[in-house]
Amino acid sequence: MLMIGLFWLHTFAINQLGLSVQDELLRACYLFNTIIALVFLFLLLFVSKLDPSILGWVFLVSSGLKFLLFFALIYPSFQDTGLSTKQDFLTFFIPYAAALTLEIYQLTKILNREN
Repeated sequence: MLMIGLFWLHTFAINQLGLSVQDELLRACYLFNTIIALVFLFLLLFVSKLDPSILGWVFLVSSGLKFLLFFALIYPSFQDTGLSTKQDFLTFFIPYAAALTLEIYQLTKILNREN
């Protein structure tokens, strides 16, 4: 729900500032980050039941995998847009940071529950 609200706020801010970002690319970034965050959150929940001592490692590996998947699946679309580097960065980083924050929040809840 947070990611949907952030998507609409991000779109509104882009329109108000008169910036041009391809809607499909912005949607792809939000969808990618939301789906990947959910998959890795479920993985963290699964691992927490099996062996909570490796949660930190699983989180680090999943973060690295997220970047690799981004560069393989989403990044090629950025090169076709002709946007400025700043706009490219914000198009990716805002949803990435939001999803990462949610993952870290859930991870801390899991770790606190285990203690």
